[in-house]
Amino acid sequence: MKVWSVSMVRNEADIVEPWVRHNLAVLDGMAIIDHGSIDRTLDILRRLAGRAAAARAHRRQGSRLPAGADDHRPGPQVFAQTGADFVLPLDADEFLKTPSRDAMRRALAAIPSGMHGLLHWLTYVPDFASPASDILALLRGARRLAVERHPYHKAIVGRHLVADPNAMLANGNHFVAREHHGSSEDAPPHARVRAGHAAIAHVPIRSADQFCAKVVTKKLGRIAAHADWKPDAASQAAYDSIVAGRPLDAATLTEYAVNWSVRRSLWEPASEEALVEDPFLASIELRFTPGTAAAPLPIALAAVERMVRRLVAAAPGRRTA
Repeated sequence: MKVWSVSMVRNEADIVEPWVRHNLAVLDGMAIIDHGSIDRTLDILRRLAGRAAAARAHRRQGSRLPAGADDHRPGPQVFAQTGADFVLPLDADEFLKTPSRDAMRRALAAIPSGMHGLLHWLTYVPDFASPASDILALLRGARRLAVERHPYHKAIVGRHLVADPNAMLANGNHFVAREHHGSSEDAPPHARVRAGHAAIAHVPIRSADQFCAKVVTKKLGRIAAHADWKPDAASQAAYDSIVAGRPLDAATLTEYAVNWSVRRSLWEPASEEALVEDPFLASIELRFTPGTAAAPLPIALAAVERMVRRLVAAAPGRRTA
């Protein structure tokens, strides 16, 4: 059995190397598309790809991914080019958590024919009060939320998707829908993989700078896509805090991390959420990772510039000096 991942990343230089090295210890390969990073993400990916034939890094051109996938559907080319039996859409803050390659493959082999799989999405929270010396120390010191309060899993897509041209990954890659913008209520049955066999360790917040850049650029992207967050969304609350100039101190980062993907009205104080030791990171070493995350202001300005240029280009009769 072959298992590949497909990913689109942007401005993830602080984590992209451990992400690749860890996941390639489990996967047969990773197809990775850089979507206009201004930090060192693409450079790191190219260095890694030069040393691991299974990691393929590209800069995105146009609206299609060179690996044969778009934003909502791993295309037939992904399966054809890689020979994969399963393709996992993987974000740059998500790490496969499994006892071994064989354990994960046995779990996937148990998924009934014609079904896609669901992996538990486990939230990990670093110790922001005692900053780690580097990204490996931060990831190894992160603890898992004992009880998840969000309703989400992450989809792992079977090869039979190729035969269903209407099937699409739902927003966030949480399940495979019957059609674009399809609801979870109308989705076909998925097989839930036991968390002890394979799951996703999710580390959504790593530092104040990374968190600020992530929230601001996602907000701009949502506006551009006419899919803005709802007022009660946790990410909207984070954006409101940043705009209001509230400090992103250790207590604030911990609060957002333990309530990640939970509606703002349902948040709980961080002090009431239990964290448990449950390591996930493979034994890896880094060679190309910078010491800190990129400053958020250049990343936010680059995103604003992209949006403004698109608006100018789309406005008839407008000219630039």
